[in-house]
Amino acid sequence: MAGSIAIQGRQSESGGRPIPTCVDLHVASLRRQGGQALILAVVALVVLCLGVIVLFNTGQSVSKKVQLVNAADATAYSVAVQQARAYNLIAYMNRATVANEVAVAQMVSWYSWTNFALRGTDNFKDAVQAIAVVFDVTVVLAEIGAALQEVVSALNEVKQVVQEVRDAMQAGFSAGVTAIAALNEVYAKASWLIASVDSQEALKLATDLAGRNTDGQGKIGARGLGLLEQGVLQARDYASTYTIGGGTRPRSSSAGDRYANVVMEARDGFSRSRSDGISLNFGFGSFSLLKRGGTDLVNYRSWVGTDTLDAKARMFCFPLAGCAIKFDVPMAWGGGAAVDKTSGSFRSVASPGINNGRGWDSPYDIDRGHYTRYDGGIDNGSAGSMALNSPAMGGQDKAWLRNYASSAGAHVGLPDNYQDTAANKATVPYLNGYGAAQNGVDALDVGPVFTVLIEQPMNTVRTANNVQGIGGPPDFQAPDKAVSDDMTALSSAQVYFSRPRELFPRAIDSRRELGSLFSPYWQARLVDTPCAVRQEVAVMYGSAAPCLPGSH
Repeated sequence: MAGSIAIQGRQSESGGRPIPTCVDLHVASLRRQGGQALILAVVALVVLCLGVIVLFNTGQSVSKKVQLVNAADATAYSVAVQQARAYNLIAYMNRATVANEVAVAQMVSWYSWTNFALRGTDNFKDAVQAIAVVFDVTVVLAEIGAALQEVVSALNEVKQVVQEVRDAMQAGFSAGVTAIAALNEVYAKASWLIASVDSQEALKLATDLAGRNTDGQGKIGARGLGLLEQGVLQARDYASTYTIGGGTRPRSSSAGDRYANVVMEARDGFSRSRSDGISLNFGFGSFSLLKRGGTDLVNYRSWVGTDTLDAKARMFCFPLAGCAIKFDVPMAWGGGAAVDKTSGSFRSVASPGINNGRGWDSPYDIDRGHYTRYDGGIDNGSAGSMALNSPAMGGQDKAWLRNYASSAGAHVGLPDNYQDTAANKATVPYLNGYGAAQNGVDALDVGPVFTVLIEQPMNTVRTANNVQGIGGPPDFQAPDKAVSDDMTALSSAQVYFSRPRELFPRAIDSRRELGSLFSPYWQARLVDTPCAVRQEVAVMYGSAAPCLPGSH
């Protein structure tokens, strides 16, 4: 056609297919080269898909690992906090028991002093009445005698009031002693129960927290429970039961002395010493008017108090050398005791006194010293003997503050058993690189360590293999590899004792208080898992975890 250009192959001479031109050959070559690029693109797409799957799996694994580590940290710390609180609860109950004993000592002190005041009032009344009778006989001093008789009448009224108060105190204080004895028995049994059973609650708590913090997918398996049980047994060993013994006169023991020292040191000033007086020395003699009194814990089971006022005079009779006239006049005396039973006399309970009459020696640096029995109450001349023989007006029965709960096993004084830290436990709050001698202790020990091992099966981790439509056979598969097909996390927390210095800035120098179940300063912290435990876990999984130099 005119105006058009057409490129056609030449017709073959035989009239068959047209012969291809150069243009036809070029087009065919381009078609063959296009198939090679498609193969390269498909390979690149496969690699890209695998990379995306690996990246997805890595992200999911890291996210799950972080969740497990956080769960293990939270679980270990929570278990340690629960144990620290258990120790602190025992300490609070021990302190409450000490405070209750101090309250009993105060009641005995006031009761003894009231008996002393009653006796003193009666003695003073009798003395004034005797003087009034003498004055009445004379004519000149008859008016003074009459005035003194009025004083006698007033003193008699005071005596009656004091006696009524004393009788009311006996009833009220006896009820108080009974209630305190029962309460202390509850504290003692509760402390024993917490020390014996509470640490076992760590297994239940840890199992529950591990599930809650991992959306129910992580767990503490048999391996983890075995590790945690080791910490439970450690914690149980830190609380030791000290036995004092039963009965009204337990045998002297180191366990009883430890507790008795704490209680004796905690006494208030009025219970510790009610002593005063004057002493005068002359060239021809001397005169003293001494008030002595105090309250002690006797035989671990009885609180006993005595109060005495004694007048002494000594005059030399010249010119005989060595000749002296002595006067010893008991002015007033009284006593009281909180006891379980009232079968014996007051003397049988009060004498010889604490430590078989030797008195009490304070072992504490802040108050080191020797205290005589009842602060000299029964060693104050004739008045001391009178206090033992006749501690209260109205008979021996008026000397007692009785515990009516003794038949139920509740005691006045110290309980049969109490809880405190075992020897050489919790001696330091942390290891500082120095030895025991340099730290001033017999052995280095910080506190029990709880190790938590949380496991989660890999087939529950949301990787490409476990999410439908992303990967896995028969499409693309990037296998999840883990030891024993479990993803794990390991964490440890430690319970330790440390009195906060910021709360006690005036505490003594650089010394630190030893761990005790009488001080509620037990705390918890996360720590590096001990090397031995890491090796143990590695062996459980059939591998090894060599300890690096400097690791614990």
